[in-house]
Amino acid sequence: MARDYRIDSLKGLLIILVIMGHIITTFDNQNVVNHAVMGLIYSFHMPLFILVSGYLTKNPAQQSPREMWRGVFNIFFTLVIFQILNSLRVQLCGGSFLAAIQIIPFGVLWYLMCLIYWRIALYYTPKSLLRRPALYLGIALAASVLIGLSHLGNPFALQRAINFYFFFLLGYYCRQGALSARWWNNNVLHAVVALLALPLLFWLFPHCGGFLNGADHYKFKDIPEKLLVLSCAVSMSILIFNLVKDVRVLHDFGKNSLFYYMYHFFIIGLILQPLIKNFSLSVTFPYIILYTLVVIVILYGMSKVKLFTWAVEPILKRPKQESGPSQTESPDHKS
Repeated sequence: MARDYRIDSLKGLLIILVIMGHIITTFDNQNVVNHAVMGLIYSFHMPLFILVSGYLTKNPAQQSPREMWRGVFNIFFTLVIFQILNSLRVQLCGGSFLAAIQIIPFGVLWYLMCLIYWRIALYYTPKSLLRRPALYLGIALAASVLIGLSHLGNPFALQRAINFYFFFLLGYYCRQGALSARWWNNNVLHAVVALLALPLLFWLFPHCGGFLNGADHYKFKDIPEKLLVLSCAVSMSILIFNLVKDVRVLHDFGKNSLFYYMYHFFIIGLILQPLIKNFSLSVTFPYIILYTLVVIVILYGMSKVKLFTWAVEPILKRPKQESGPSQTESPDHKS
């Protein structure tokens, strides 16, 4: 299948927003402009990344168990390597290596662990359920709402996996053509829902804003706010998915989105944070944009070094297709 460069552009845009969002949360999310931008980014950036991962996932009927498990172990080995590297980063920043390595998964690595769960869950879903998208999505949505009543939290990313599986399925069924095109492509509908939900989201922040990361506990009375967050995330994600066009300058960021995702916290913590602290640099929004560009430039240079790229894909790669590059569900095609 020919490569869809629009998807690369979309992932490129999203990884830039991920980096910007993490820079804001690291340095100053109290500034009015920074806070507004952070809230906007967090309202959709990870749900949409997860949706894209589902969109790029093969139909289970089109892959063998060996192929599926090879992909899972690729992700697992990357997870182990970066669990160690992130713990070393904590040690370099004055923290405890032993304490950090016991946090499983550490920081942004929750996404890799969830991807392992999602791929296995989708592959072993009974065919009778997989062929009924409305029912399966309904179950996943109900699970997303109810899982916050538990106290699973961050350990092993179980709560996040259940919370975000709905978006993974949404992307998968979109690719399979199992969703109503009239609903999926109705940009006016999604824009209206987003315009109504976003102001409410900002008004209720920071209370319901905590629901955005998928690992927070809430009470039964908070479910309406959780539904508000989900409605906003779904509408924003689908709207942006539909509107983003092929932008050549974003291709590299999209094709290497996993690389940028895995390394950006190293640059923020080991380079950007000491510079801003030691030189008392401004963290207003224009400077946030500048710092985002600096991190991207450094990561782009690192992406040309084989040792760094090997750590992201430490074992077997897919054989190249004679017809040209393709896009699948493998780790190098997600955030």
